This record gives sequence, structure tokens and C-alpha cells, in this order.
Amino acid sequence: MQIERLGPYRIIRKIGKGGMGSVYEASEDQSGQRVAVKALSPQLAMAEGFRERFEAEIESLKKLQHEGIVRLLGYGEDDGILFYSMELVEGPSLEQELSAGRRFDWNETLGVAVQVCRALKHAHDHGVVHRDIKPANLLLAADDRVKIADFGIARLFGATQLTTAGGVLGTADYMSPEQADGRAVTEKCDQYSLGCVMYALLAGRPPFRAKSMPEMLQLQRFADPEPVRRYAPQTPEQLDRLIRQLLSKEPAQRFPNVLVLGRHMEAMQKALSRPVRPPDAPQAAATEDPHPRPYEATAAFNADATLSPDDLDLEPVDTTDSGVYSAPTLSEEPLPASGASPGAPPDSTARTTAANVAEPATSRTRFTTVDEDARRRQAEQRSHAWALAAQLALLAASVAGLGWLGWRLTRPASADDLYAEIAAHIEQEGGRDDLRAVASEIDEFLERFPADSRSGEVQSLRQDLELQKRARQVRRGGTGPADEHPIAQVFAEAMSLQGDNPDRAAALLEQLLALYPAGGEAAGELTAEQRNDLELARIELENLRAALRERQARLLPLLDERLAAAAKLEATSPAQAAAMYRALIDLYGDAPWASSVVRQARERVASLDPQR
Repeated sequence: MQIERLGPYRIIRKIGKGGMGSVYEASEDQSGQRVAVKALSPQLAMAEGFRERFEAEIESLKKLQHEGIVRLLGYGEDDGILFYSMELVEGPSLEQELSAGRRFDWNETLGVAVQVCRALKHAHDHGVVHRDIKPANLLLAADDRVKIADFGIARLFGATQLTTAGGVLGTADYMSPEQADGRAVTEKCDQYSLGCVMYALLAGRPPFRAKSMPEMLQLQRFADPEPVRRYAPQTPEQLDRLIRQLLSKEPAQRFPNVLVLGRHMEAMQKALSRPVRPPDAPQAAATEDPHPRPYEATAAFNADATLSPDDLDLEPVDTTDSGVYSAPTLSEEPLPASGASPGAPPDSTARTTAANVAEPATSRTRFTTVDEDARRRQAEQRSHAWALAAQLALLAASVAGLGWLGWRLTRPASADDLYAEIAAHIEQEGGRDDLRAVASEIDEFLERFPADSRSGEVQSLRQDLELQKRARQVRRGGTGPADEHPIAQVFAEAMSLQGDNPDRAAALLEQLLALYPAGGEAAGELTAEQRNDLELARIELENLRAALRERQARLLPLLDERLAAAAKLEATSPAQAAAMYRALIDLYGDAPWASSVVRQARERVASLDPQR
């Protein structure tokens, strides 16, 4: 069936097709914006329970607003076809680059991996694990920026693709041992897959090759990969050890999180980029096997793959030998040149996709855009200005060199460092409304530097953080006995009305604060959590009042204009004028800020209809 439209999108051309469905380049009717639209295969849409998974996963994907993640634009259903639209990335995937014969050197590989870590940190902070990190899902946009595509694809297809009774999900070549074994999926699964990708970028092939799915799953669970330096001899030993740590079979032996991993790789990249010092003695260069054997079993490798970041010897090495690009690979077949989805034509540019399955659909059309929601949920990103400053400082201090860098990397963060990071976050976010991104820095500052002159200020941030946590808990409906108290119940009701009826929400908060005045007799009988709820109510009331004043300033001139228009109609069409006055009364009669407009409307209605 030829699809010409999906929701608000006019289909331009098909850019990819796979088992999950088809990917189209499309244009939005009103704005003309070009997007990638994924239309799901009708067969997959028959899977039981898919629509519930689809709706739940979309809610998770809405949170992901990061420059390193392909952005979700909208989702819907058109005549029974489930689809959603994503940002269109004009650039190849890493899989296309590898298929075209490109080999990445250690510096390029670290650059890609650091960008992926930043994007994964954002996703992990929002409770989203990718589950399917692979070259086909890493897209190269302008200026060599890397974007991750297909977030949520593995979890959406809970009963398809590589799923078994044990719950195996993901792409086998880059799948973590936990996924291959059907164990619980955690953030560290993405670390393992990223290690496989880094291996492939350097070696031109993934860590393991197999002729069947069971064989590949067995290798991922139990085999040790051959050292990447066999295929890419110019790979620094430090990077080889890091990749082995990421490919550890036990998740606990990998890095604590992708933030630590990303910072570790940034430090390694800077250290390895420094000018090479003359060696004391010639160093034997790695050699590659001129007669590689067919891949039948993975060679055992007993080097320690669980080194901590502090164990890394960050000596600069010479990696200018172009022999890295001629290292042999054991790939049995070339990687398919696909962009954001398997099955795309080799010459197509990478597009963003996602995958869905659904219960039998009824004929209907609906579409939801997530732009407004995405702006509200704009996730906090830490400024990377310090990285540029560190690089400039490193260049300026090249005479001091390795001694200074070693001290800098190994010493614990100072009070000034922690305070500067907290202050930078507050400045970047334009306030202290959401401090979750620097919660660990706040706790560390108060624990290690209680006598610092700034500890009082940081303690107030800690209190704000607790209030913010409590506010989120109340909005979700509460979790403890304190949430059965009228304070929590009224506050939760007010928060639920913020968007649709801010006047009513403000009135509820005013009544709550009047019922429990600060310093009143009842205050001494309240728990600390209930006093926190009252403090939250005061803060939210101030915010609501500011928003209502802004709305009043915006709407009152428009209502006055309607009053004037009705007055002009009194002479020629008094019935229509009266109808306009009554509409103003009905719409804004309960809004205190519109009382002057409503009063005038009532007076005019009485003058036009004295009997009423």
C-alpha cells in the first residue's frame, strides 16, 4: 500500500524499510519542517499489549531533550497505522562509515565515546536505558556531532526480535552478557555495548563473530574477546585496558556510571594528545598477524580488565602510523550500510527511527506533538566550558606538563571545585528550581567541608533539594502516612489544577495557608514533613500569583476591547451586544482579576434588559 500521508505529514519518499516497518522522509503541512516518520509494520502492530508499552515508552522518550539524542517530535495513529516522527539527521551512521571502509583512530574513537557518554548520562538520569547501542544507532550529524537514535526500541518490542522466554532484548553483536542471559537490564548494559562499539570502530569488526544467534549469545556470556590491538596495533594500551574493562562479563567490574566513564575518557584523550616525550629506549611496535585465522572461537585473554581509573598510566604515545587502517578483521560479511534503521538502502542517509507493536487497531486518526512538553521538560545539561578552559590551561601550562596533570587527576575535589560546579549549574538553569543534577556535589560539600564559610548557603540548597523532592512526591500522589493529612491532600489537589485552573489552585493554597498560619498554635503540632508541605505551598502560591498577574496583564486589554466592541453594537444590534456581555460574565465571572470587566458587563446587560 502506497502511503501518501500520516497525520500532519506529507510523505516525500521512503528512506528505509525493515522488519519493524518503514521509514519515510516527510514534510509537516504548516511549517514545512522535514522529519523522519516511522510507520509500524501491521504484523507487529498485532502483538498483545503493545499499545500500553507504546504509550508508556513515549512518556519516557519525551523526557530526553539532549543535543546528543535524536529528538522525538510527535506520535499518533492514522487509519490504523501507528507512527511517530523524529528529528531528521542528515548524515551517515557509524555502521555506514564502517561499511564504506573507514577505520577510526584512537582519538576519533574516544571523541565519539565521550559524546555518547554525555547523551547516555542524560538518559540514565531520567531512568531510560537504551538497551541497543550499536553503530547503526549512532548518527554523525554536522561538525562530527554524534546523535543516538532508536531510544526505547528494544523495550517497545517486548515480545519480538531477540526476545525469548527469559527476556533477551537487543542486537546480539553488541549485546551485554546480562541481556544475553535474560537477566535484569541496567545502565551498565549500555556501557558494555559502548565498549563493543569502540572495539568495532578501532578494529573494523565487533568483538565476536558467530554463525548463529545461539552461538553469538554464548560468546557474549562466556568468551573473552581478542585484544583490540591485534586488529588496530596503534591503539594505546590505556585505551585497550579501558575497552576490556567495559567488556567485563560482570557489571560490577565496569565503571560506576557513564559520567565517571566519560570524564575518565576525556582525561585519557587529553593526556594521550600531549606531545610525545623521547623514550629512554626503543619500544617494540605491535605487530599484526599477516595470516589471520577464520573466526571459530574467541582466544582467551587473561589481562586484568577491571582496572580502576586511578590505575591508568596516561603516558602519551605516538599513534601517527597509518598502519592502524590496514589491520585485518575477522568479519564474515560487510556491515550493511544502514542509517537509523536496519534494512535501509546503502546510499540512504541515516534517519531516526523507533519501533512499535500494537493490538488490533480500529480506523482512526490522531496525532500528538511533544514540542511544548519537551520544552517544559528541558533536561539540565552541565556546561562544558570547564573542559575548554582545562584544555587552554593545559596548553598554557605545557612546561609543567605531566606532574601537574597527575596531581590534578588524582586529588579529591576541593571546596572551591564543588562550589563552582554547583554555582555553574544554578547559573545555567537560571535559578535553583531543580537541583537534582548537583545533589551529589551538595552532599559532598556539606560532608567534607562543614566549617567552610559557604556551608550555610549550601545547606540552604540542601533544604531546597529536599523540598523539591517532596513536591515531586506529592504531585505523584504521595507514598507515606503524612500524605493522608489534609495539608498534603489540599496541596496535591492544588498542584493538579495548576495547568487547567490556576485561579482555583491559587485559592486552595491561600485557604490552606490561612488554615495553618505560620507561627500559629497548630504549627507546633505538625511534623517536619507537614511543615515542609506548608513551605512548598507558600512557594507555589508565589509562583501562581506571578503567573496570574502576567495573565491578567495579557488578557485584560483583550477583554476591554470586547467590551468596547459590544458597546458599539448596542445601538444597531442590542441582542448581539447583550450576548457578548453575558459571554464575558459566564467566562470570567469567577476570576477575581477580571472583576472590573464582569461588573461593567453586568451593568450593560441590565441597561439593555431592565426586566432581567
